[in-house]
Amino acid sequence: MLIFAICTNAAAEDAGRFQWFTVPIEVRGLPRGAEFQVVSVRVDFTAWLAELQFKGLIDERAVRLAAIAPDGSKTFQSVQFLPDPQPRAKQRELLPGTGNNVSYLAEYGPGVAPSHLAQAGELAWIVRPPKSNDVGSGGLSGAHRFELEFGSPLDGSLVQVPFPPQNVRGFDPAAKATAVADFPRVQIHPQWAFDRQIEVEDLGKLVFGYHLGPDLRDAAPSLRRPFFYPLIGPDGVPLTEFGKPHDPTGSHAHHYSLWVAHALVNGKDFWSEKGGTIAHENFELMEDGPVFSRIIERNRWRDGGKDLLRERRTITVFQSQEPFRLIEIEIELTPASSTAVTFGKTSFGFLAARVAQSMTVFDGGGEIVNANGKRNEQQAHLQRAAWLDQSGPIAPGKWGGVALFDSPANPNFPTVWHCRNDGWAGASFNAEQESTLRPGETLRLRYGILLHSGNASVVQRRYAEFSARPEVAFEKPRKK
Repeated sequence: MLIFAICTNAAAEDAGRFQWFTVPIEVRGLPRGAEFQVVSVRVDFTAWLAELQFKGLIDERAVRLAAIAPDGSKTFQSVQFLPDPQPRAKQRELLPGTGNNVSYLAEYGPGVAPSHLAQAGELAWIVRPPKSNDVGSGGLSGAHRFELEFGSPLDGSLVQVPFPPQNVRGFDPAAKATAVADFPRVQIHPQWAFDRQIEVEDLGKLVFGYHLGPDLRDAAPSLRRPFFYPLIGPDGVPLTEFGKPHDPTGSHAHHYSLWVAHALVNGKDFWSEKGGTIAHENFELMEDGPVFSRIIERNRWRDGGKDLLRERRTITVFQSQEPFRLIEIEIELTPASSTAVTFGKTSFGFLAARVAQSMTVFDGGGEIVNANGKRNEQQAHLQRAAWLDQSGPIAPGKWGGVALFDSPANPNFPTVWHCRNDGWAGASFNAEQESTLRPGETLRLRYGILLHSGNASVVQRRYAEFSARPEVAFEKPRKK
């Protein structure tokens, strides 16, 4: 809390240095009773400035969001702007008095708007509507109002940084950086994977470890795919495990806690320990922030030295709430060559989770529940549902769970689920039929992972928020 107070005070000191602009926002279409609705929308600051006939650049640290109460009062809240990648300037520009040895790509004074810079990107925040606003019909709440503020410096300089996305940062005349409005509470450590692993923390508390698995040079890798381990619930207890309980032969050693795989890719097994490998290629993005942390990873699905698929995997981790944590995984798969790729009929693939032994139905007296109220392997195995939850005892007197969400935008929604009372479940994309991906085509899948306290009774509300796509309307920008 002390860090946030320091950042807020510093931001107040910077406020008089800017020409401020505001854009009123209205958000509709939230599920009734929503408490944690993520809103993500594209914004274009350059277009707004052009509309206002203002020449200059936005300091990307000077972006703030206020929730507007029914009485008109404002409450500032966390907001995160993720800018589009910027091109390099054709010629390096530095202000007079700046040394040539600085690491800037370019430096601009107030009132300058280079034509090659377009300040646009993703704006994200979390809507927590007051209960008094929970009105409307069809299970949706009414309108919720916000005001976006953004500033262009009246003095100092704006620097284009030398690393992706090569965006813009502001400095005052004494070369002091503009203060951040919100501390980046969700962080990735280390920035360069140590022992092929990174971790994501929220306010210093571990959310998960992410193992990269094999790299492109591994001829005989001991691990055959990337995976999450450990996965820590909101109670501070690990919720997943490696391998199946009571399995001395290691027949289920391929159960990597939480993982992505498929058992039949052009007839090749990417599920077990004896088939193909999913090799880490590189990270396209590693982003910390006050609302979320995001990892974009490039992988190759390989049969020996031959690539069958190229994968772009996006992992977004949202700020934790006391009873739950939400993670999203988006998977984009494209054939690696001019040969089509067929995903065979199988109930193994794409997303799966192996829960801790104490949470299983057989060992811990836990339970499996799907969105239709079907319980345990006896009722839920190979059934379609929007979500499936595994929950059980995680400590004396405590219960917790891992729910997997299927997005309504996914093909074959709602998915079939493979689930077993010994503690694992997975979204079975090809459980009923095979599918073929032709060269140049991309299969896009979005899944959610909810780590929660308590049993499955808490899951449906969180799923409604995950699956909702609120309508966001911007009014005309104006000077403040």
